[in-house]
Amino acid sequence: MYEKIVVGTDLSDTARVASDRAAALAQGLGSELILVHAGTDPGEPLQKLAESYGATGVAVGGNPVEVLINEVESAGADLLVVGSVGMAGAKRFMLGNVPNKISHQAKSDLLIVKTTPAPASTGPYKKLLVGTDGSETAMSAVRTAADLSKKLSATAVVVCVYEPLSESEEDKLRRASGDILAQWSADRSSDSVPEEFRWRIVEATHAHDVLERAEDIVAERGGTAELRAVEGSPAEVLIDTAAAEGFDLIVVGSVGMTGAKRFMLGNVPHRISHHSPVDVLILHTA
Repeated sequence: MYEKIVVGTDLSDTARVASDRAAALAQGLGSELILVHAGTDPGEPLQKLAESYGATGVAVGGNPVEVLINEVESAGADLLVVGSVGMAGAKRFMLGNVPNKISHQAKSDLLIVKTTPAPASTGPYKKLLVGTDGSETAMSAVRTAADLSKKLSATAVVVCVYEPLSESEEDKLRRASGDILAQWSADRSSDSVPEEFRWRIVEATHAHDVLERAEDIVAERGGTAELRAVEGSPAEVLIDTAAAEGFDLIVVGSVGMTGAKRFMLGNVPHRISHHSPVDVLILHTA
């Protein structure tokens, strides 16, 4: 699990939400915590905040994105934590500018803490939601969620979302492969599959097969999880479920999950990172 955690702060109220959450996670996991301020050293305020967490405070001049990514690398950290807004934060999307850029450039796992509106609690996570489509990247998310749930005594729910093909999609796949049934029986990573259909779950039976493998992974980690096969669009199902059922963390891989990549993140993790009502842990699986 995470041994060293870096959290970015500009000492604002919104950044405090992220650093509180990072401190609670570090305490729950027994991790070392490093607070990083990008810019002129604020001196005593940074050191007092770090001391309150039992952490180390570091100030480094430079671009916040570059500073945080470089500090993770130089410290040998395996998790970077940022708030969803703030931190020199003109907003292009629902993420602030800095967290948005970091989400596409981070070389470690990234925890984006929902800072606006501030959560009712910034204590340890209690309900974890993880999405999987059977790809290796998504199964990595299952492993991490299982480890977190065990160490934090949290509830974990694993969801596999299936989305039947529309008639136009069936036509497109037929033109590409010649035989839909043969295509879905073939290796899912086959280069002959159009990119937008790779790892696409189109049937409930396939979703249950994926969940059986996920269940084995969770059991191997010594944990337990509720398993669900749900019809719909993967990002929307995870976002809606998190909001409706009071989850406090969504765990996803950085790529995979219905495949086509519009950005350096896979399409599903990208959408979740911008629209999730709760914190999002993105695993660096590229």
